[in-house]
Amino acid sequence: MKQIEFVKKDSKVTFSGELTLATINSSFEKKSKNLLKSGQLTLDLSNILKVDTACLAWLLAMMEQSVKKSCQLTIDNLPNDLIKLAKLSSVDLFLPKN
Repeated sequence: MKQIEFVKKDSKVTFSGELTLATINSSFEKKSKNLLKSGQLTLDLSNILKVDTACLAWLLAMMEQSVKKSCQLTIDNLPNDLIKLAKLSSVDLFLPKN
């Protein structure tokens, strides 16, 4: 089974691996949502090798949860494949502008 890893340093979390249906399970979602407990968080996706629609759904859910938890969320280095999926799904307007 493929893995997704993340390292938190201060208010920045760097993700590595594949953000796909195979890696985004309930345990990962719970851990990632717990990151939103701080008042400010940056997600760095520069080391992501592969994405699919599960990644897009997860990212949109993180954005929604950040609003509910009053966490200022920033997303850096959106993979081009993720941007293309968002455009195909007509949700690209919800993603942050790079």
